[in-house]
Amino acid sequence: MLKGIAGRTAVVTGAAGGIGSATVRRLHAEGANVVAVDIDAVGLDALAAELGERVLAVRADVTSAEDTAMFFQRAVDTFETVDMFHANAGIESKVIPVAAFDIDDFDKVFAVNVRSAFLGSAAAVRIMMGQPDRGKIVFTASIAGLKSDAGVTVYTASKHAVVGMARGLAKETGGLGIRVNVVAPGPVDTRMMRPLEEGLGALAGLDAAGIQAALAVAIPLGRYAEADEVAATVAWLLSDEVPYMHGEVVTVGGGLYP
Repeated sequence: MLKGIAGRTAVVTGAAGGIGSATVRRLHAEGANVVAVDIDAVGLDALAAELGERVLAVRADVTSAEDTAMFFQRAVDTFETVDMFHANAGIESKVIPVAAFDIDDFDKVFAVNVRSAFLGSAAAVRIMMGQPDRGKIVFTASIAGLKSDAGVTVYTASKHAVVGMARGLAKETGGLGIRVNVVAPGPVDTRMMRPLEEGLGALAGLDAAGIQAALAVAIPLGRYAEADEVAATVAWLLSDEVPYMHGEVVTVGGGLYP
């Protein structure tokens, strides 16, 4: 068991998705109370039914300031503290050149990937500042937040923004005793990869199997990550095992980066 998780409370956004649900399961297995937040009520209900007690499922729009305040308040009302926050909500973008990108799609990507991370981390810090044990925050970015590729410029820009936000926030919260870190996965075998594979395959003239094989070959370990492998890193960063980890970007890419 990881130190400092059992009996404490975590809020996880994007909790019905691949990495989010894996993180909820891992933190719950470590003994945490978990507030699972997502707009997908069906996925949330299934997760809550699977795990049972110590899980509070809250349907919310993470891009809404009002909804963000609501789910953090429910966390405090139910479990008294917010000790860990995983700012994980995110969506993929269309794989097309910038010149062809629709502004409404751009705004949606930045709302979910960046605005939600800002709203959630700001709310978490305000609560943690008033707690004796403070807390820890982990943002989900991506290797795309550290490098760039053609066709995914908008997604890449949103994840660069998440990395920049986390690094700046770490400078603000270090003296408060609130640790902030980033997990930056490479390709992960989740639903989110399917439309990215389709778009990247179209650019490269490959079908789904071909682009999957090409991406796997580019990864030194030769395969995509599993969601629970990313969740293990998130749990480690949220634990008391690494008290001097702060302002770090931890890649989980099988050697893909650098």
